[in-house]
Amino acid sequence: MVPIQMVDLKRQYNKIKPQVDAAMLEVLESAAFINGAPVQQFGEELGKYLGTRHVIPCAANGTDALQIAMMALGLQPGDEVITLPLRSSLRPK
Repeated sequence: MVPIQMVDLKRQYNKIKPQVDAAMLEVLESAAFINGAPVQQFGEELGKYLGTRHVIPCAANGTDALQIAMMALGLQPGDEVITLPLRSSLRPK
């Protein structure tokens, strides 16, 4: 019996390997890891796809994205933000 993977990232990568490798090499050679030309292009294309004027790509992590969103809302110290717990914390121990 062959296990079925929910998401086969290796197969997906192999289908577009030349494009992914070329894009990664371009970023490595430019050393523009944050807000370089590829990131700017991604933001522009995502904005067109979503039909929105404003897109802020966050290359660092999800925490940065959440902080930017809260700053855009004008939250101040003492304001309450209620979120769901991490999914892993819902698993029985």
